[in-house]
Amino acid sequence: QLYNIEQNYNISYDFDKESLIKSTKLNNVLDKIVDKYSLNGLTIRCFSLLDQINTTACLGLALLNDKGITSTCEGDIPTMITMHVLNKVIGCPGFQANPSRIDVSNKKMVLAHCTLPLSMTKSYKLDTHFESGIGVAVKGEMKEEVITIFKLSKDLKNYFVTTGKIIRNLNESNLCRTQIEISVDDNIEYFLKRPYGNHHVIVYGDHKDEIINYMSRI
Repeated sequence: QLYNIEQNYNISYDFDKESLIKSTKLNNVLDKIVDKYSLNGLTIRCFSLLDQINTTACLGLALLNDKGITSTCEGDIPTMITMHVLNKVIGCPGFQANPSRIDVSNKKMVLAHCTLPLSMTKSYKLDTHFESGIGVAVKGEMKEEVITIFKLSKDLKNYFVTTGKIIRNLNESNLCRTQIEISVDDNIEYFLKRPYGNHHVIVYGDHKDEIINYMSRI
């Protein structure tokens, strides 16, 4: 299975191979769970894994999203549903990310996380999970393109959607591994005042009207 992952995803691996083996075993378990229960999506309380099996699900979740299985971390069900809606509307995976810095006056913000789907990268390498320093996480470089940001409220009655553009990729030691600075087209103060949770989902392209039309029908 390790060989298959290296071949199928073109992973040039000069990182700790033992960590990759542990991550690959967890990825295989996730695949079996998906098959056993015929799942379209899942979310994992990933921090509970750290002490129990000394690895993380970051890489496994990234690979599941690339396979069309909507997968989020930190047990975040609203974000999983948000990502699944996006997948249904536009037919591609999204990036679950945390706002890390917000510049209201310039309408810019930094978002970061460790589970970027490999299909959304223009290049990537593997690193440890940020908070724990263990496991295998995706440190991806994203394309400097127009993006859509979407999030459903936890009661599924409201949502936030806006567009923006990726300005640059960052490489800071105090953030989750994939880090992007973006400009935001609409109300950036939403993220500071009453956001629908911490995680938001990012996809390439301007899909705002598609999402509004979809949400108006359900």
